Amino acid sequence: MERKRFLAVVMTVMMVISMIPSMVFAAAPSGELGGKLKIKGLAAVGVALSADYAKVTPEEVTDEDFTFSWSRQTGEKELTQVGTEKTYTITQDDLGCRLVLDLTPVDGSGLTGTLTAKTLEVAATEEEAKAVEQEAEDTQQTETADGTENAQLEETADGTEDAQLEETADNAEGSQDSENQDVDRTEDVQQNAGNEQEDESQNTKGQPEETTEGTDDSQMKIYTEDQLQVDENGNVQTDGSEKDQKTYEATVTVEDSEDQICDFGTVKSDLEDVEAQYVQITNTGNENLNFQEISPEHFMVQDITEPLSAGESVSVWIQPREGLEPGEYDDMITYRTEEGIEVSFEAKIAVEGEDDSSDDEDLKPSDEPSAEPTETPDDSEAPSAGDNADASLEAQSLEVNTGSLNFSDIEENYTQANETLSVTVINTGDGIITLKIPKSDYFEVMNEDGSEAVSGIQIAKGDSLMFMVQPKTGLTKGDYSDTLIFESEEDSEVAAQVTAEVSVKEAEQEQITAVQADPESFSYDDLKEGYDTPEATTITLTNTGNTTVSLMQPYAEYFDIGELSASVLEPGDSAAFTAVPVTGLKVGNYLDSIQIAQTSSEGQEDVLTTIKASATVSEVKKIYKLSVTPEELNFGKAKEGYSEAPEAQKVTVTNEGNTNVTLNAPSGKNFKIGKLSATELAPGESCTFKIRPKAGLKAGSYTESVVIDNEQQISAEVKVQFTVKAARKAKIADPADNKITGISSDGYTTQSKITFTAVGAGMDNESPGKGDVRYVPYNWKVINTNSWSSAPYTAAFGITKAGTYTLTVTFDRQKYNGSEWENTGEQDTKQVNFSITQAQTVTATPTPQPNGATAKSAVKTGDTTNITPFVIILAIAAGCIVGVVVYKRRKK
Repeated sequence: MERKRFLAVVMTVMMVISMIPSMVFAAAPSGELGGKLKIKGLAAVGVALSADYAKVTPEEVTDEDFTFSWSRQTGEKELTQVGTEKTYTITQDDLGCRLVLDLTPVDGSGLTGTLTAKTLEVAATEEEAKAVEQEAEDTQQTETADGTENAQLEETADGTEDAQLEETADNAEGSQDSENQDVDRTEDVQQNAGNEQEDESQNTKGQPEETTEGTDDSQMKIYTEDQLQVDENGNVQTDGSEKDQKTYEATVTVEDSEDQICDFGTVKSDLEDVEAQYVQITNTGNENLNFQEISPEHFMVQDITEPLSAGESVSVWIQPREGLEPGEYDDMITYRTEEGIEVSFEAKIAVEGEDDSSDDEDLKPSDEPSAEPTETPDDSEAPSAGDNADASLEAQSLEVNTGSLNFSDIEENYTQANETLSVTVINTGDGIITLKIPKSDYFEVMNEDGSEAVSGIQIAKGDSLMFMVQPKTGLTKGDYSDTLIFESEEDSEVAAQVTAEVSVKEAEQEQITAVQADPESFSYDDLKEGYDTPEATTITLTNTGNTTVSLMQPYAEYFDIGELSASVLEPGDSAAFTAVPVTGLKVGNYLDSIQIAQTSSEGQEDVLTTIKASATVSEVKKIYKLSVTPEELNFGKAKEGYSEAPEAQKVTVTNEGNTNVTLNAPSGKNFKIGKLSATELAPGESCTFKIRPKAGLKAGSYTESVVIDNEQQISAEVKVQFTVKAARKAKIADPADNKITGISSDGYTTQSKITFTAVGAGMDNESPGKGDVRYVPYNWKVINTNSWSSAPYTAAFGITKAGTYTLTVTFDRQKYNGSEWENTGEQDTKQVNFSITQAQTVTATPTPQPNGATAKSAVKTGDTTNITPFVIILAIAAGCIVGVVVYKRRKK
């Protein structure tokens, strides 16, 4: 019996041992990472991105198996880390860049290698991102089709039957698609199986299902450890195998305007007081932009003369042009670059006219009707040649450029015509016209070269011919008029006519030389000393004789004489010149005799008439007056510690008096005053200087009156204002405030559950500002190293071996960049010691639990033990029990 009982106990123990793996030793994901990682979400500003493991091996990996690193690709090789959370929301700073996600297995997960995925270039809107994604998919399909034909199957170096499909070098250049590469990096850190099971169940619970959008499969790549590089700032760099294309992009923003319109409102016709507005142009591409000069019709704008680097912005001013007529102006201002990029914005202004009743008189309609414009024949209205069966029936039309030829009078017994006039005949019909030259008893019609014009000349459609007409010789005293008709030889009804007229006068015997001046005298009696040049007087000279006169250029001592409009005057002809007092005459009376003379045939000077001219200059009271434009300057606000003072603004000083003014250089206490462009100002002259705040001013409001001193003690000043705001002081957390709470100084037993919390200095900063610093718990270690991915930073563990242990917590130092916290690469550690004592052994009798549930499947743990031997032992034990029972029954 003793032996039978011993055998039964042994079989029972073996059965219990074989059941343990079936309940707790289930396999968790492990091995080398492979497949293809994707990124969920469109590559557009404002979209949240996350990892997609649909095509990653081994299967069933989750976010809890990895540490995350989101980076912005700012160049061919440069990567800037932007986040370490499981999800990342795209910001405006990412516009035009690609985002890279690097996944590294957590310590003790059993996974090796890394996974990397890259998005397309970030677009401004989701619509633009979808369009870019579709274009990339089309390109990828084309490249994949071409690349498949060039792929070749190669055997691996170890001679096994495994094969790898690679693209040929010719196809690699045209495609950016790269196959995922496995990484043979093994982590030897092993986590407690119970802790891993608990963390996985907590972190995977409640994860929403997401659709995969916006991931550029052609840009995904799993890097080997050799291909990954980390710079001194902790940013992940690749080996430079991907290169971005050059992009030229720019945006424009109108300051203080949501609708991108520079609206200057409604102003009076005087535009000098209209303040300029500003727009900001930003280079959103990755290459420099070179802007061209522009000159809008109704607005003045600032040209961008220097190249605009990628990511940089420039502020330019815009202002209405002076002298705009009353009305509304709405222009689209467009800046263009040499690279073909255009950015545009709208500029509007309404200009009102001055309210002056005297202007209404000028706007009254004239009683005389205005001449109706002569219509120009439209070729499109003429019937085509295809409308008539016979080409000779095409519509014909002739016109002349003038309706009359009025010749100057000629004297009887003339031997040659003293004047020849021209007339141009134009073919305004649809076809060629054969011209018939008119015949006249009083006038001769000649070709342009003076030869006799004969009929039969052809004029093509739309062409013209010029003819010369002159009176025939031998005409006696009288008036002659004749209508010259140019007609078509094909159709006599097609004609154009011109009337020629000439008068033949009786020859005069006596020669009279006489010139009449109008006016015969003029004066300037109200000139004041220092006067501006007054309006000139126009004198008209008329040849009232019957002979031709050749006039000499007149001159005077106290008057400036203009040039004669004509020096040779035929009888009845006129010429004119102007006269005005010379500038700079002192107080007094001035008298001049302006002689009109000619040179006779004997070479002598003959005075034909004399014009009396006088001027009176009186003393004037001196007036001193200066004006300053603008009268006030506001340089806005700046933060304390500003690196560069606001841009200097120009001030214009104008002498509005009638006497010269001498200026002295102005000065300021808190403002830097530029040099005067001129110190001596004549009446009406102006000078300029510039003003800007001094650098390094402390926080406060600065207001001054900059006085423009002068020797004549004339009041002139400009008020300037500038505000310096106190700079915000960054909150720098002290690493000494990092602490570990929850560890008892009384120690624990081997059966104790030890719970603790890591508290980082500055974690309670809920309203961070740029430059603030905090510390966040990163990982903790007693025996193994364990990491936190997010709050709460609490953990629990137990130790089954007595002894003294040290809990070490590592804190990451983070700095706020204005939009998010970034790791600086610095760390701080805190430690606490505790002791473990052996717990007393207690023998307990198992008690069956009521309502026990039967599990349908085994619980998964991190133990990968093979359970096959235990199943075999269980089967043997069951067989032994059955044998013993059968044996006992037979024996009985």
